Amino acid sequence: MSLNTLKINHFGIVIPVNKTESIENEFGEKFIRDDIQGVSVCFVWDKRLNHYCEFITQEGRAKNYELGFNHICYDVEDQDAMTVLHKEIIQQKQGMRLTLPEMSPTENCNFVSFYMLNNVGIVEFNILNK
Repeated sequence: MSLNTLKINHFGIVIPVNKTESIENEFGEKFIRDDIQGVSVCFVWDKRLNHYCEFITQEGRAKNYELGFNHICYDVEDQDAMTVLHKEIIQQKQGMRLTLPEMSPTENCNFVSFYMLNNVGIVEFNILNK
């Protein structure tokens, strides 16, 4: 399975914690707490990119992440497809899994798992049907 065959769900962007209020005011969307990751997130539709941007506060798991672009998230049909994708990544030594699938507190994602892929960076996979 190639990343090019998967649908992009969103782009993750790390922001300073003190910028949440200005983002909420600018876009009219609210941040919600992701207790698993220890961050607050806000999804905003970007008309130019034709995708969602997920603003992530620089705290919790993201406390050491650089500000700005952090990851791309792809939709994966179900857990079976994710298992196949995981095996390909490991067998072809394309990278490593950072987190096991975890339930997202947002409406934009379902169960998500993060990977560090060689020559790509952090990639999130959103498992649509678990």
